[in-house]
Amino acid sequence: MEAVHSLTREQVRELDRRAMEEFGVPGLVLMENAGRGCAEWLMALNAERLPTLVVCGPGNNGGDGFVIARHLDNHGWPVTAWLYGDASRLPPDAAVNFAIAQRSGLLAPPPPQFRGWIVDALFGTGLTRPLGPPYDTLIAALNASGNPIFAVDIPSGLDCDSGVPLGPAICAQYTATFVARKRGFDNPAAARWTGQVRVIDIGAPRRLVEQYGSGVS
Repeated sequence: MEAVHSLTREQVRELDRRAMEEFGVPGLVLMENAGRGCAEWLMALNAERLPTLVVCGPGNNGGDGFVIARHLDNHGWPVTAWLYGDASRLPPDAAVNFAIAQRSGLLAPPPPQFRGWIVDALFGTGLTRPLGPPYDTLIAALNASGNPIFAVDIPSGLDCDSGVPLGPAICAQYTATFVARKRGFDNPAAARWTGQVRVIDIGAPRRLVEQYGSGVS
């Protein structure tokens, strides 16, 4: 597949929409592929099988997190998924994966003094405003925990287009981003928050993705 230039927030939204509407790829398939790809990299990083806490937000980024938790559990990794938000407000695809995680016994609040890996699945590329209470306090606690943090698509609170924090932001050691690097990652200063970045293939059709690689949309 042709190399894809880094994508802006608007291009990310457009590519996802076109994959679903023009090519007929269900959103659940894209979410499943995204979560599975993240889980595969995370398992390679966490060869010691330390406990993993997947912190899920109220949107589709959280849905990716529920998929990650399921795949870790399927491979025997100790994992807990924690929804930091209102389950009744989850988008449809995220709600499906929340229900699966719930029925699988994967949902629980974190234990006191958690030690292991943290997966940041709070907010994705669509965030355009600073995070206020209670998310600002949560992000501060996660950053101060001393645990390695693995960000899903983009560290929560980092602006997709500029690579500058909108306000409180996760400082991740690893970021699994989808389809292509995000435009903000081209800002050298963003590495402080993203850590090592790997692009995950989520199954968007090659014909569509390569339009963005060639600058055609």
